[in-house]
Amino acid sequence: MLISIKKVMFMPKNRIFSEKLFHLALPMMLEQFLMSSLFIFDTVFVGALGDEYLGAVGQAGNIIMLLWCGFFALSSAGSIFVAQYWGKNKDQTGIRKSFTAGLMFSMLLAIIFFVLSFFFSGEVMSVLTIDDNVRRIGAEYLRIVSFIFPIWSALSVLAGTMRSMGMTKKPMIASITGAVFNIVFDGLFVGGSFGLPKLGVPAAAISTVAGGVIEFLMLVFFARRSDSPITARRRDIVWPGREMVKRYLKTALPLAAKDQLWAGGVTVYSISFAALGVAATAAYNVYGTLVRFMDVLFMALGNAGGILIGHELGAAEIERAKNYAWRLIRMVFLSSLAICPIFILLRDLMLLPYPNLTPEAIGYARESLLLGSLIIWARGINYTNMDGILRAGGDTFGAAAIDIGMLWFFGVPLTVLAGMMLHLPFITVILMTCLEEVVKVGVSLFRVKKYKWAKQLV
Repeated sequence: MLISIKKVMFMPKNRIFSEKLFHLALPMMLEQFLMSSLFIFDTVFVGALGDEYLGAVGQAGNIIMLLWCGFFALSSAGSIFVAQYWGKNKDQTGIRKSFTAGLMFSMLLAIIFFVLSFFFSGEVMSVLTIDDNVRRIGAEYLRIVSFIFPIWSALSVLAGTMRSMGMTKKPMIASITGAVFNIVFDGLFVGGSFGLPKLGVPAAAISTVAGGVIEFLMLVFFARRSDSPITARRRDIVWPGREMVKRYLKTALPLAAKDQLWAGGVTVYSISFAALGVAATAAYNVYGTLVRFMDVLFMALGNAGGILIGHELGAAEIERAKNYAWRLIRMVFLSSLAICPIFILLRDLMLLPYPNLTPEAIGYARESLLLGSLIIWARGINYTNMDGILRAGGDTFGAAAIDIGMLWFFGVPLTVLAGMMLHLPFITVILMTCLEEVVKVGVSLFRVKKYKWAKQLV
């Protein structure tokens, strides 16, 4: 199936595709929006304590990001098979085997990160920052928040499985509930509102743990009331067998390597900004939080599109899956062009929740948001290609090679050189991280066009 830019841009409308996509994407979009809002509120409440506190929680958050990248990779590997088993006559046994495989490996990862974060929090933070006070605050936060890691492992697999079967509303409701509790608890106890005790960073960690527990319990409740193959009961645990484990690991290991090395690269980015000072560290963490908010639309479209394409591949509708892939890319690109100028104009408004940051940190954040808005189209296309289209067909090796290669052989060297070695201005260091996204667009589109992902796995 040959494709050209002109052919993609002038594809005739497909009402069925659009309706299916938005049916899946809208709950995800709302969920991503609220979760991104949660991260903003977290940084607002903690940022009110000062640059050092925001920098500490932001740096500690890199460890949580590493963990969630692992969860995402492992649950996504299972979800790839779930989506195709669902498209293949709703094969219950295959779905349960995929669910069990994801649960096993996610729990193992959670235990490893719990040991590191609880028993070696000081050592971990020593790698992330050179400031003693930032290190102490971050270690305290990590020790508390580590207790949610095992629950997060089960939560990620259960939510990913439900979404792959087209059940996107229930995970959304559970996420919203947990996020609202987290925000309210943060607002009351981090800064000590309404005469309540001011608990600072420990309150932020405790609210994260409590919010995660509430989200998980609600998701279990919804699963048990559903008529899907996965109802969060003992019968869902079906030993996957050697063949399923081999296929799962063949898919999961490139994903895990990609996501872990990607998170590791982003952590190196963070360390590079930390070398520029506390204000640069705080600004970079604010930028990371707000960029997540800016990318809500594309994360929802990419994930929903991947599920939709996976269903078509599972049903052996290969040509339709290819067509859907290019429609998805076009939709993401045109949407990004529409919202780019909006985010440029709203930069100052987006920074209003951070009045307690120093003027230097605010100035850095404003510069980074300008560049982030200008390349929003690149981030959208890359996310759709890597975590939607390629992943749907099990081309995890190709996605891993592109993400890891571009990050570690292009983005990281330039950022380390600019930040840690040459100590160039903040805007220059941010530019190095942006260039990696732009260059990756061409590579990821080339991989999509080769159609190695367009195959039935089950």
